[in-house]
Amino acid sequence: MSAVAVSHFIRIIMTDLTQHPAIMKENSEVHINCSHDDSNLVIMLWYQQSKDSLSMTLIGYGYESSQNYEGLFEEQFTMTRQNTVKGTLIIHRASLSHSAVYFCAASTQ
Repeated sequence: MSAVAVSHFIRIIMTDLTQHPAIMKENSEVHINCSHDDSNLVIMLWYQQSKDSLSMTLIGYGYESSQNYEGLFEEQFTMTRQNTVKGTLIIHRASLSHSAVYFCAASTQ
């Protein structure tokens, strides 16, 4: 069985966000949590940076009550929000193609 490397970091200015890196088993469901401390930042965005890539790809963004996905990401990922300051990115069945650095960010618009 292969292992999937899932690293996740957060980049945002003027607020404190928290995430922790992980290595998961292939075909497992992976939950990546993100939290910040500013309830004015109502939009949470999730990005994926694949191995050997300098650019990040937007997975999607959402508010507490609705999520918007880019391209085919909705088939592989689910974004949830527990409240304005906490959210989770879920990888349904982790595979080697999901090996990446995942970023969350928060914004007012």
